Amino acid sequence: MSSTIKKQLFAIVILAILNFLVSTFTAGDGRDLAGHVVEGQSEAMRGATIRTLFFGIQLISFLLGLLLALAPYKGKPYKMKVVPFSLTIAICLQSALLIMGGIKLFL
Repeated sequence: MSSTIKKQLFAIVILAILNFLVSTFTAGDGRDLAGHVVEGQSEAMRGATIRTLFFGIQLISFLLGLLLALAPYKGKPYKMKVVPFSLTIAICLQSALLIMGGIKLFL
């Protein structure tokens, strides 16, 4: 595993933890699939936040990385581009969520 990938993984973990901390203060009430109200500070909302930040965003990033790796880049083969592209997308998504959460927290 290259040092760039290690740095990207470290950045994703830090951003996900920061996003979780910010979301505990900014999460509003929501509804589950049955239509019941789920309070923002409840255990169910916290679980949904953890699943989204640690699994959902990474899955979306990987799927987008699979598509973006199809584009030619420095003559590298497809397999060499998938992981770095996916990690870069995850960092961008986590960063965007952190910025939006910070704006919501302070405004």
